[in-house]
Amino acid sequence: MTTLGCRLNQADTAALAAILREAGYQIIPWQEVADLYLINTCTVTAGTDQQSRQAIRQAHRANPSALIIATGCYAQVDPGAIASIEGVDLVLGNREKLDLKSYLQDLAKGGRPRIAVGDLSQGTLFQDRGAWEETPRTRPLLKIQEGCSGECTYCIVPRARGPERSLPPAQVKDKLVSLLARGFKEVVLTGTRLGAYGQDLAPRANLSELLSDLLLLPGTWRLRLSSLEPHDISPHLVSALQGSPRLCRHLHLPLQSGDDEILALMGRTDRVEGYRSLLQDLAAGLPGIGLGADIIVGFPGETKEHFLRTARFLEEMPLSYLHVFPFSARPGTPAATLPHAPSPQEKKDRAHQLRSLGREKSLQFRSGFIGRELEVVVLRKRDRRGRGWLALSDNYLPILIQDRGEEGIGQLVSIVAEGMDQDLLLGRRKE
Repeated sequence: MTTLGCRLNQADTAALAAILREAGYQIIPWQEVADLYLINTCTVTAGTDQQSRQAIRQAHRANPSALIIATGCYAQVDPGAIASIEGVDLVLGNREKLDLKSYLQDLAKGGRPRIAVGDLSQGTLFQDRGAWEETPRTRPLLKIQEGCSGECTYCIVPRARGPERSLPPAQVKDKLVSLLARGFKEVVLTGTRLGAYGQDLAPRANLSELLSDLLLLPGTWRLRLSSLEPHDISPHLVSALQGSPRLCRHLHLPLQSGDDEILALMGRTDRVEGYRSLLQDLAAGLPGIGLGADIIVGFPGETKEHFLRTARFLEEMPLSYLHVFPFSARPGTPAATLPHAPSPQEKKDRAHQLRSLGREKSLQFRSGFIGRELEVVVLRKRDRRGRGWLALSDNYLPILIQDRGEEGIGQLVSIVAEGMDQDLLLGRRKE
């Protein structure tokens, strides 16, 4: 199995892995020769379409007689393109993939590939997979929301994931209880548009109310929120962050541009001054919070002046890291037909400039924690040659611990940050 794209896809892959195990399959590393390959595709850009196709071809080259199943967002949006790739036997849409076991029963190599891709616009209920929590991750992903009704002009996700729908609160709580009972110490809540959680339910719910209930569960553990749209950050959510040490001091808030004209062309609902006010309030009210942003450079119509306004704005913001993406026209989106796109070299240069800024801001943020105590979850051994263990703080700082044994993987420990090693803070266990 292999996964392309976002955390939501990773959560879906965990569910699919559990289904395959129940069907009698053994999950092996992607690099090994297999009897069945499952590729969970991504279609957020034309580039990820290509990567998905390459993964399928790689599987076919590794074992031409193996069964090959493609699912995920690219399979949903353009199943015919995937079915035309040599070696593909089954294409499953995002609604059909959790019925994988039934499709396996009569799946055979050869002949025309089968396509099972439905119309997501007709789906109104959150699809649940009872035992999907089975995962080798030290920080399991708990998917509680699916779909997006946004109208960003560059984005294909509403077509790939369908309308917004949520897992009812009682079921979310049951799943979290199950994960905590298995010993996990950090769980990441995720969704296509996490901040829209509960708006489709009857009675309606919301993320803040859900958190208030979940954070009452006993034990030593913590909860992390995946990406949230800035306009979905409510005062109640900020109060939850301020009031519970179990909720990680970390928010990823996509911005995409620091210029209102470009944001309007993008179909974004947030504007620069609202984003500024939100980040300043979060930084003031939650000392040490890690704040990240997505930025797209080279969007059609982005002039040098637009870009410079974005760069200046980002310099002023209390951001601890940046994810920077050169604009890639996604066929089927309004932005793909917009005129006046910057040249490939201009996009490359702008991305380089903002990535350099992001490294500077990250270094400045990390260095401010030298000498301070942090609670971290131990992730894994650094590598076979390197010493120490990689860990992650509640405010999303990567830490290298020199003195932590393998028995601590997945556990929460307190460390004191002592210095820096390239992109990592160096820490030692608190005595």
